[in-house]
Amino acid sequence: NITPEILRVNLAQVVLQLKGMGVHDPRKFDFLTPPSPKTLMKAFELLYALEAVDENMDLTEYGKKLAKLPLDPTFGHLLLQSSEHSCTSEILSTVAMLSTENVFYRQHETSGKAAMAHRRFASYEGDIPTLVNVYRAWQNEAIYMGNKARGKGEKISHNEWCTRNFINGRALVQALKIRNQLKEICERSAEKNGLGLKVEKESGVDQEAFFRAVCAGLFLQVASRIQATVELDASKGNSGRTKSERGRYKTKIAGREVSIHPTSSMFGRNPAPKTVVYTELLTTTKTYIRGVTQIREEWLTELAPNFYKAPTSLD
Repeated sequence: NITPEILRVNLAQVVLQLKGMGVHDPRKFDFLTPPSPKTLMKAFELLYALEAVDENMDLTEYGKKLAKLPLDPTFGHLLLQSSEHSCTSEILSTVAMLSTENVFYRQHETSGKAAMAHRRFASYEGDIPTLVNVYRAWQNEAIYMGNKARGKGEKISHNEWCTRNFINGRALVQALKIRNQLKEICERSAEKNGLGLKVEKESGVDQEAFFRAVCAGLFLQVASRIQATVELDASKGNSGRTKSERGRYKTKIAGREVSIHPTSSMFGRNPAPKTVVYTELLTTTKTYIRGVTQIREEWLTELAPNFYKAPTSLD
């Protein structure tokens, strides 16, 4: 038996769209396969945390803006926050790349070559800027009918570029389409059911502003590094034994212990970042985080004061 999709997925986007269409109480909506009340409540909790609904479960003004975006509400929130940090164009690319399938092409027989090719895109700060680097390089270096290459020098075809760089071309094309759709919604006036945002051209945006926007958008998905512990082994005298916790984190909300996924550009980084945001939680034999990007912990109290309080002298 196959579990219906609606019973497996995060329903926050469905609930948001229903509210945007005027359905006051999605719990009473006539779903073909009704989701569980618990799943619906989790969706409302997420939307409440994003300030998209109020305590009466009514859409807020911010929620009405969020409902205009055909996105997971967390990614929609990330996009809306970008306007506060003057980096909407970069976050459009980010959200588009996060909304498509995996762009990195890896197969066992070519994994070594693929890893070498992917190094040029890797960012020390994490997976989100790495994805932006891929999109920007493709825009500048490849020729595609929906993509006007902007860089200097000789251009190569879309297919050749993707083959050389071990990149999933279908995913890039999908990201371009998603970005164009979102850009049109952002620039369309509010009177025409758009957001009326100004989308500036990418021109070397301030990196700190970009990462602050990422932090503000993903404030519910933050993890802090677990301190390394030392265990003494009496049989070895006083030499002791260190138990490494590098790459082990605890989520700020729910307190789950997680590890950085091996495919992340942050995997194995030394020193491991103290605080990160992530875009996905994946559970197999262990619980992993993917889409991992470094932030500064002190930004949380400034950008999400309702969830994170500044430490006091008594803490």
